[in-house]
Amino acid sequence: MKEMIKSYVKHLTKENLETFAKKNNIVYTKEELNIVYSFIQNHYEDLLEEKIEVFQVLKQKISPNLYKTLLSLYIEYKQKYL
Repeated sequence: MKEMIKSYVKHLTKENLETFAKKNNIVYTKEELNIVYSFIQNHYEDLLEEKIEVFQVLKQKISPNLYKTLLSLYIEYKQKYL
């Protein structure tokens, strides 16, 4: 499963993130979208290794609500797929 996720992330676009956010009623700014996209591209391997502490990188860069939402989604998907 991890290899499939790695392959997906390598082809991930900002438009993919926007679509996901809209489907999940996630509110964000364009700047936050750029920050989250960059975070995923730079830290997906840590996230796949369940190094949840990398989320601290985001904490001061995005809104508290978005941070909580993303952390919650990570935990949910981690339990399902990792």
